Amino acid sequence: MVDVSSSEIPLTIEQQFRVERACRKINECNDVEALKQLSKALIVTAARERAFSRVVMDRLKE
Repeated sequence: MVDVSSSEIPLTIEQQFRVERACRKINECNDVEALKQLSKALIVTAARERAFSRVVMDRLKE
């Protein structure tokens, strides 16, 4: 298996746009509760994307 770090995987233009949009939302927010909710949503989204990637890789191995 080839070990590839996430920093070596380039983001698409759309993904870069989403990251920038999320960063702007965080920078504009002064509400601690809203930041907590946003942080939790980002954590869940990242976990789901990792799970999806794992499922795809497992299916490709079959």
